[in-house]
Amino acid sequence: RGIGRQLFQAASEWAGRKGAGKLYISSHSAVETQAFYQAMGCVEAREYNQEHVEKEPYDCQLEYTI
Repeated sequence: RGIGRQLFQAASEWAGRKGAGKLYISSHSAVETQAFYQAMGCVEAREYNQEHVEKEPYDCQLEYTI
């Protein structure tokens, strides 16, 4: 149905209106989750949020440029 895509787009548009240049995503490491974020245009984060890494060491740290 595309609900995930719609939610992602709505979140990135909202963040852009608030002045954000990127979204930082601490994502579950499941193959399906990674495929979704890659399809949205996310890439591996250039800078990691160490607090997220320590709390969820198996998550993938991604970013999306708005």
